[in-house]
Amino acid sequence: MKKPILIFYLIVLFLLCITTQTRAQESTTDRIVLSDLKTSGSNTYFDVSLEGSRPYTAYNMDIFLPTGIALATNTSGNPRVTMLKTTAAVYPYTTDTEIDDETGEEKEVKVYTHTVSCFSPTTNQLRVACTSNVNDEFIKNSGTLFRVYVELDATQFTFSPKPIITVSGIALVQKEGAKKYVPADFSCRPFATGIPAERTLPLNISSTNKIGTLILPFDAALPTGVKAYQCMSVDTEAQSLYLTTASSITACKPYIVYAENGYSGNISGTVNLSATYPDEDIYTEGYLTGVLSPTMVNTGYIMQNQGAGPMFYDAEGENFSLPAGRCYFTPSSSVSLANVMGFRFVDAETTHISGVENGKTTPNTFYHDLSGRRVIQPTKGIYIQDGKKVLVK
Repeated sequence: MKKPILIFYLIVLFLLCITTQTRAQESTTDRIVLSDLKTSGSNTYFDVSLEGSRPYTAYNMDIFLPTGIALATNTSGNPRVTMLKTTAAVYPYTTDTEIDDETGEEKEVKVYTHTVSCFSPTTNQLRVACTSNVNDEFIKNSGTLFRVYVELDATQFTFSPKPIITVSGIALVQKEGAKKYVPADFSCRPFATGIPAERTLPLNISSTNKIGTLILPFDAALPTGVKAYQCMSVDTEAQSLYLTTASSITACKPYIVYAENGYSGNISGTVNLSATYPDEDIYTEGYLTGVLSPTMVNTGYIMQNQGAGPMFYDAEGENFSLPAGRCYFTPSSSVSLANVMGFRFVDAETTHISGVENGKTTPNTFYHDLSGRRVIQPTKGIYIQDGKKVLVK
């Protein structure tokens, strides 16, 4: 009977630990701040600082870097992160003496009470922790905590205007009672300089479809043969979209694009890195929402060609991977489209797309494979449609 009793007490002890830890955690308005990218010689880095209202003894956090910005490593292959031991540092120290290996003479050295350690759990993820062996506090409530060295690869930068950095798992520990304060996780675009501003997006509109969607992170002229439209209003009775002609592309605005003979090429431009961007690559104007980085979408209407021409199909809660630079239809809560599964573009004139009508598509018209999974663009094979087997050649 001793073994079950021991297990019981271990479970109780574990639950008590969880309860104590939960009680010790409190939210705080103190926050972590990331600096702009800086370059010194061949080194590129950014600083991580604390803006706080109370002294702390320790901290930890995860920093997630986007594609194009990689963690620099030292000779041991570990992330190159340094605790800034300057006159402005937040860390206290004492002075001591030691024998110089070269001269054999005593020299004065600084002994810091805190130690910063780090490692990379996954690609471009940095985990940093700071502890004090003597439970000492930072000298100041605010200041630079550490420096992160990075390497840039201009060919790998995402299509977004500025890279998004995510910081999570932040915990700040106070000396008194080992109380833990938890700032909110956040995403930000701290780098207005130091990264390439040039961006390029391939635009492909087939001569069969003639229709596509587009959003760019920079202003651009329309390519020859391509027209652009904004969707600013909807006629719910006629189930029609009213499209407004655009003479050019404005940065971060979503468009429907049309090319009578199709189009294949690249659109390039310079991003305004000094502009203020939201902390997500998602932009809505009128009834269109565009994404500037690959985004999983499960609401609104996704443009597809199911055989009846390009239409906006209800996502119906299923996940669709929308590529960077594309848009989807997002009706407001006041627009009732519960029974409308798609819209079909009938024809386009030189100045506007005049015919946009209800595609009368129902969920049963979708293709499903033999396992019952929905297929957006079926290839050759046997599928289920309207409850019947059909052969796609």
